[in-house]
Amino acid sequence: MIESSSNKIYKQLNALRTKKERDKTGLFILEGVRIIYEIPKSYNISYYALSQSYSEKNDLSALYDNAPVYIFSDKLFSKLSETVTPQGIFAAVQKKEYSLKDTIKNSSFLVILENISDPGNLGTIIRTADAAGADAVLLSKGCVDLYNPKVIRSTMGSIFHLPVVTDLDLPETLEHLHSKNISVYAAHLKSESYPYSYDLTKPTAILIGNEANGLTDTVTSLSDHAVKLPMIGSAESMNASVACSILLYEVVRQRL
Repeated sequence: MIESSSNKIYKQLNALRTKKERDKTGLFILEGVRIIYEIPKSYNISYYALSQSYSEKNDLSALYDNAPVYIFSDKLFSKLSETVTPQGIFAAVQKKEYSLKDTIKNSSFLVILENISDPGNLGTIIRTADAAGADAVLLSKGCVDLYNPKVIRSTMGSIFHLPVVTDLDLPETLEHLHSKNISVYAAHLKSESYPYSYDLTKPTAILIGNEANGLTDTVTSLSDHAVKLPMIGSAESMNASVACSILLYEVVRQRL
């Protein structure tokens, strides 16, 4: 039973809230029964952290078969949790790295994100990309950290279902996609074209920019086509994850 905040496992779990510690250790945190029991066997679990209440009410044999298990007093565990009603279980998991070259080798449907800064937006886009059957999500160097706990929660487990390639130089990435005959469609408010007139059944990448500033001019100029969504009402723009979802499902519609 761990009851002291000076315990090294407690300190590490607390520190893993920060990108610095995640980068240093190569670990990230998962919280909650459903997502932890969905962790694929291809992921390496470093250890589990449980509340005393959870450990007393549940069969832990499956956990002990995978990794060390640490039990915390309920009071100490509640300090670690970011949720209002903690479920009583964490897992410290090794990050999974993907290479761009291997990921896009046989891809025909990609999502590319430039400088997405909101964790909820990133998680939602990954979840939607998973639902739409995209082959992978590609993130620029300026995007919020993929392993931010808020991103992980927003993916609702979809982080395990498709590759997410991080820290990419987008101009180099787009050049590489062109060499593979993958057409890049940039979501841009100043475009005069709608996505409905293009053939999205061919290898396609949907490119979405920063929530406040949109896509950079450099990246826009390297895309094959700039497209916009019709906005009949008075709104000047859409939420990035909503706009991305609509574009992804236009790809789905054409491919059904």
